[in-house]
Amino acid sequence: MSFVLKFAVLGGDLRQAAVADLLASRGHRVFVWGLPKSTLSPKVTLASDWRDAVANADVLVLPLPASPDSRYLNVPLLQGEGEHPPCISQILKETPQGTLIAGGRFSAKIKEALEQTGHRYFDYFESEELKQKNAVPTAEGAIEVLMREVPRTVRGLSVAVTGYGRVSKALVSLLLAMGAKVTVMARKAVDLSHAKLLGCDTLLVENEGVTDALGSRFSVIFNTVPHCLFDARVLNGLSHETVIVDLASAPGGVDVNAAKALGIRAIWALSLPGKYAPVTAGEIIGETVLLHVRECVKGGEEV
Repeated sequence: MSFVLKFAVLGGDLRQAAVADLLASRGHRVFVWGLPKSTLSPKVTLASDWRDAVANADVLVLPLPASPDSRYLNVPLLQGEGEHPPCISQILKETPQGTLIAGGRFSAKIKEALEQTGHRYFDYFESEELKQKNAVPTAEGAIEVLMREVPRTVRGLSVAVTGYGRVSKALVSLLLAMGAKVTVMARKAVDLSHAKLLGCDTLLVENEGVTDALGSRFSVIFNTVPHCLFDARVLNGLSHETVIVDLASAPGGVDVNAAKALGIRAIWALSLPGKYAPVTAGEIIGETVLLHVRECVKGGEEV
């Protein structure tokens, strides 16, 4: 991209600091509000007010999630006495009409507000580009959870993985490389065939449930399916020593109340890229936003 754009980066956590740094490293003018100065690169400008940041901005980058309640901007690192998170509606009102607004996990309410105000927007959390790249930090974060929760080496550990999507494939590769004994559970025969070629054992998931063949032979089970596979019946057949790490998005795949009642450790490990590798996760967001901007330019749209 040979032209210089003004980016406004508001709120968020260390991922947003990495977004700002990446955008600035590509030669763009970047104005940030809502992050501590200590987290920012000297290549970016820390604005004293969010209105100054969004003034004349070509692109506004909101955090992931953009808002925890669909009302106020997500600003967990906001510092300064008397500082308060601005309303999303106020931000939209103050942002120039031609500004592209990028954000993560826009709620239906926020999307409705964006459409009502006529702003162009891009939810980078829905981007296939981001989902593909996020699989690796998610998988590495899942391994970190395993190593923290299980007092054994990964090598030789019996591990099951439910589902065989982006995250599962990245996770299986890491587990096999570390010497774990991996069993993949999935509904599609083609997925199981692929897993077998990698050296995994396989189990077929049928009728929306986990087969009773699970038994008590796994030290760790990673779930990636956002459907309650692990209900009280299935959990009751597991060993109390089994640890379940649920990587699925809401509503998750484990009946947490049943797990607690049965004395089984079930960890719902959400948002691992941002927790485990915030710089990498932020760079992925920045790259995804830039890719969308490039596509807009190729399509003849103004940015």
